[in-house]
Amino acid sequence: MIAAILITWAVASGRWVDAQSISDPLSTAAAIVELMKTGRLWPQLWRTVSEVFAGYFAGAILATAAAFAFALVLGAERVLRPFVLALYSIPKVALAPLVVMWFGLGIAPKIILAGMFVFFIVFMNALAGIGNVNADHVRIVRVMGASRLAVMRKVVFPTMTPFLILGLRVSIPEAMTGAVIGEFISANSGLGYLVYSASNELNTAVSLAALFVLVFVVAVADFLLGLLERLLPWQPTQSGTARTGLRPR
Repeated sequence: MIAAILITWAVASGRWVDAQSISDPLSTAAAIVELMKTGRLWPQLWRTVSEVFAGYFAGAILATAAAFAFALVLGAERVLRPFVLALYSIPKVALAPLVVMWFGLGIAPKIILAGMFVFFIVFMNALAGIGNVNADHVRIVRVMGASRLAVMRKVVFPTMTPFLILGLRVSIPEAMTGAVIGEFISANSGLGYLVYSASNELNTAVSLAALFVLVFVVAVADFLLGLLERLLPWQPTQSGTARTGLRPR
């Protein structure tokens, strides 16, 4: 499939579509090599990766903690869920200029935007996992004398783990989107800034080269998270749906 896409792209460039608009695979590859050789790529890559992962981990930790808080406080989900959905419905792109205005022109607004994009996805998945806990399992461990904390650790967390991992994997490109949007609005470094500045110069090859690097970073992060998922003792069923019970690995 990748070969077919590259061949179609190469054939279309200059024949079906203006080469200035879509460049071509060889020019894009040459642009990546040139960015690496001249050293322009590495500072931009480091800036974006640091923004993405800072926002990603902050958003994921806050989302997981909020989901557990909803589970621990009786009636919290019923009362607060409409407000969370209302906040989630607000387009994050529309909030980006306000975030930049509130938190300045430095790295902070990019981290916040990345965290905002991550938070709601992880929170909703974690909440779905908690809601999928088997009540019979909870009653069994409570009869055996387990405390509320033990119930959370031995029943709730293993049940919600597949949902949480799914949310973490889905939110990786969302974190990248948030950081890049922030760099589009206000930045003097980063891969998003490189895409934006190259497009202003009508240098499509460099813009696409930066985009390919962004895709590569997301793919590597997703691969590593997939490895972590395989190491966990609680796995999804063969059909791909999350289990509500506990089964040894």
